[in-house]
Amino acid sequence: MEGRAPVVLKRADHPISRRDIDPDALKVLYRLYRNGFKAYLVGGAVRDLLMGKRPKDFDVVTDARPGQVKKLFANCMLIGRRFRLAHIRFKGGKIIEVATFRKEPDAQCAENESIDPNTSFGTPEQDAFRRDITINALFYDIADFSIIDYVGGLDDLNKGIVRMIGSPHNRYVEDPVRMWRVLRHAARLGFSIEEETSREIVLHRELLCSCSGARMFEELNKDIASGHLGGVMALFREYGMLPSLFGKIGSFLQENAGAWDTLLPLLKVVDERARAGSPLSNESTLTIMFWPWAEQILQSGAPPGGDKMKMLQDVLFDSGMAVTIPKAMKAGITQTACIVERMLYAMQSGRMKWSLKKRSRYADASVVFSVITAGRADKEKDPFSRIFREAHHEAQGRRKKKRPSRSRWRRRREEKPAS
Repeated sequence: MEGRAPVVLKRADHPISRRDIDPDALKVLYRLYRNGFKAYLVGGAVRDLLMGKRPKDFDVVTDARPGQVKKLFANCMLIGRRFRLAHIRFKGGKIIEVATFRKEPDAQCAENESIDPNTSFGTPEQDAFRRDITINALFYDIADFSIIDYVGGLDDLNKGIVRMIGSPHNRYVEDPVRMWRVLRHAARLGFSIEEETSREIVLHRELLCSCSGARMFEELNKDIASGHLGGVMALFREYGMLPSLFGKIGSFLQENAGAWDTLLPLLKVVDERARAGSPLSNESTLTIMFWPWAEQILQSGAPPGGDKMKMLQDVLFDSGMAVTIPKAMKAGITQTACIVERMLYAMQSGRMKWSLKKRSRYADASVVFSVITAGRADKEKDPFSRIFREAHHEAQGRRKKKRPSRSRWRRRREEKPAS
C-alpha cells in the first residue's frame, strides 16, 4: 500500500555490484547524482542483477526534469509528446533511457490534453506504484548502492511470484496488454502467478481484442526474439487466450490437442536458436507457429481449378486475428508453407521440382522443413537439399547432365563445309 515505509537493502545485504552494471549506465547515474539529482537504476535491470543474470537494458529514473537531463548530456535526445523521455546515446547504437519519476495522472489531466503533462511528475514511491509488476518496480540507488522496494517486489522475487501492482481488475481494464506481460514474465522466469493476478486474466482475456493489433504484434516480436516463445504460447493456451489473439488459427491450436503436441517441440527448437544468438527470421518462426493449422488446410486440397497458395492466403487473411501481422509478412508465410508442403511431398515421392530454388522464400522454407521433419534448425543455407539427397540417392542419377555450351560462331565454323 502507498504510504508504507519502503524496504531498503543496504549494500552488504544484496549481491548487486557496480562491476555488473553497464559502464555507460553508470556514467549517466553518476552525472545525475553529482549534479544534485536522485538517480536510480530501475525495472528489469535490477530484477535480473538480483537473480545473477545479465540485463539486456539498463533504464534510469530520476527527479530531474527532461529539460534538465538534456542540459547535462550533449548526446541526449528527448522523445515523446505527452511525457518526454531522455534517450542518451552511446557508441554502437546503445541507448540509456532516462525517465522522470511519474505518478498516475488524475482524471482532469487524463481527459484534457491541454493541461501541462508535467503535472504527472511524481515521487519515487508514486513512480513505483504506477508500474505493472512488483518485481519490476525495484530501485537501485547510486547514492549509497542500496535497493529500495515500495511494492513488495523483493519478497515476490524470493518466492518466485509474478504479481500485479494494485487491483488486477482495474489494471487490466486500463490496459489489457498487461495480461500479456504477466504471462511473459512468468514464462521467462519460470515463476508462478499470484492468485488474483491469475484469476482476473481468465475473466478479462477477451479485452485483448480491443487493443491495437500493431501494438500486440510488437509484443509478439519481443517473445519471438526472447527465446521463450514456447513458454509464452503454452501459457496463452493454459489461460484460453489463443483464440482471442490468433482467431481461427488460435482456436485450432486451443482445441486440437494433437496439433498442440506437434507444435510445442517445434517451438522449443526455435527458442534454442534464439537463445544461441542465431534466431530464425520472424516469417520462418510464424510459419512454424501456424504450421499445424496450415498443414491441415493444404492437405484438404484446393477447389477444382483453384490454387493452393491463393487458397491458404485467403484463409490466413480471413482468420480473424487480433494481432496485426503485416500483409507482406502474411504473404511470405503463405509462400513458405506451400514450399514446405512441396518438400514433404518430394520426400515421399523421391521427385523434387528444383526450380523452387528460384523462389524468394525457398531458403526460409528449407530451414522450416528441417525444423518440422528433423527437429533441428540447421545453420546451413539449404538443409533440405542435403536431407533429400541423403534419403534419395537414386534421384541424383536421374538428374540431367548439362551439355557444355558452345558459342554461336564456333558452331557455325564447325558446320561450314570445307572449300
